[in-house]
Amino acid sequence: MEATRPDVVLQFLREVGSHLKRPATLFIGGSAALIVLGKLSRHTEDIDVVDEVPEELRQEHDLLHRLAGRYGLHLAHFQSHYLPSGWQERVQSLGRFGILEVHAVDPHDIFLSKLFSPREKDLDDLRMLAPQFGRDVLAERLRRDAAALIGEERLARVAERNWYVVFGEPLPM
Repeated sequence: MEATRPDVVLQFLREVGSHLKRPATLFIGGSAALIVLGKLSRHTEDIDVVDEVPEELRQEHDLLHRLAGRYGLHLAHFQSHYLPSGWQERVQSLGRFGILEVHAVDPHDIFLSKLFSPREKDLDDLRMLAPQFGRDVLAERLRRDAAALIGEERLARVAERNWYVVFGEPLPM
C-alpha cells in the first residue's frame, strides 16, 4: 500500500479547518504526526487525536465522512495516559489551518507510547524510528517520564518485549 504523504495529512487538516464554524485545537500523535514531522514513511488511515476529537469536529459527521472518502483519513483518538508525563510541554505547533490549531506530540513521546503497544505495526514503527533517536536518549526519557506506564504490569511486559526486539537488551529501568 502506498505511503501516506505529509502534504495529504496537511491538506486534510486545512480542509477540516476551513469548514469549522468555531475555533478548535487538536493535539495529534501516532503515525500521522510522525509522517508530517518527516520521521516515518508508511500508510496510515488515522489521524490520532489525544484524548478526544473536539466536539466542534465530532458534530461534523457529513464533513468527516466525505473527507474520509476523499483523503483516506479518519480522525481517531487515543488516551493521554498512554503518553509519558510532561508530554504537553513538548508538543510542536503544526500551525493554524483556518480556525483549527494543530499541535504534534513530540516524536520521542510517540516512540515511548508505541513502546507500550502490543500491536505489530507499532513495533514496526519502533524499529524504523530507533536509529533516528538513539538508544541513550530514549532510555533517559523512559526512566524520567514513563514511570507510570512501567508501573502497569501488562504495559511493562509489552515494553520489555518491544525494547528487547528493537535494541537486543533488557528494558533500562
